[in-house]
Amino acid sequence: MESWESALSVLEALCERGQAAGHGWTLDTEPLQPYQQHVNALEDHGLVELADREG
Repeated sequence: MESWESALSVLEALCERGQAAGHGWTLDTEPLQPYQQHVNALEDHGLVELADREG
């Protein structure tokens, strides 16, 4: 799978989880471990934002 296809798959998974939660964000307690490396790469490119638990 091309890297852009991986990124798109991860963004779609995050979007689905955010929509299902009803607030547009995804908790890190959800099963994202298989995607964690991709999520970190997306954050590096400014496509997702990670927040700490402190708020």
